[in-house]
Amino acid sequence: MASVSDQFEFTRPQALTLVAGVLQLTFGWLDLFDLDPNYRVVQLGVGVMGIVMAWRLAHARMYGLLLLLGFGMLAFSLDDLTAEGFMEVRTALIGLVITLARPAKRAPG
Repeated sequence: MASVSDQFEFTRPQALTLVAGVLQLTFGWLDLFDLDPNYRVVQLGVGVMGIVMAWRLAHARMYGLLLLLGFGMLAFSLDDLTAEGFMEVRTALIGLVITLARPAKRAPG
């Protein structure tokens, strides 16, 4: 496990959740993909939620599962290919990666 200190260990799913949250927040704030304003608000909320939930492994896993299920359902309801549709698929895949990521094994010693 990636150890930040002797008392606090940060696992891969937690690191992925933190990175995903920061990226979601950044993309929502900067509007790099010219998204619908309502979708930007959702993206900002998902970003903040990822940053907050990254501090515990169980919460990070729950965040990944919420992304996978929530945005996966939205992606399956796509009628046409839009920027928002691409973001839904991308976010669902990020959730899948977070959910399936294994924490690193302890180093011997």
